[in-house]
Amino acid sequence: MSESQRLSTELRSLQEKRKSGEISIRDFYYGLLELLANLKDALINENINEKQIKKQIPLLLAFIEDQIIAMKNRE
Repeated sequence: MSESQRLSTELRSLQEKRKSGEISIRDFYYGLLELLANLKDALINENINEKQIKKQIPLLLAFIEDQIIAMKNRE
């Protein structure tokens, strides 16, 4: 199984568990964060060209900036 297939399967499993009420919203959130960490590791080890990297940077910046602002507002 490829890494992308494994991550997709993990995401679907989390979504199904949440939809069925098997896990709480907090556990779903933690699972998504864990999946994000696994995705980060996979992307770091992936051979990706600069054009693809440049396309992904704005999305990452928006996500990171939004999360930092949200965290600051909770402090």
